[in-house]
Amino acid sequence: MTTFGDIRLPESTIPLWAGLQLAGAAGLLLGLLAVPAVGIAAAIGLVLFFVGASLVHLRAHAYRSLPSPLFFLALAIATLVLTVLR
Repeated sequence: MTTFGDIRLPESTIPLWAGLQLAGAAGLLLGLLAVPAVGIAAAIGLVLFFVGASLVHLRAHAYRSLPSPLFFLALAIATLVLTVLR
């Protein structure tokens, strides 16, 4: 069973979630290269995204796939902290 099946999300929403992650990554890059405020906003967005993803996994009792969003949540938090301290 796929992760999307585990958490009971339709596979038709995959492009939406991928687009949000891509926008976050692009915002981090833009923040690193030119506009620090955009990087901070992108880091906050990614933290919120992965908090939501973790909550969705918990709500669906999909504990087998929970480490993935938690790992990326930790990376997003670290990125936010480092971006703010920069």
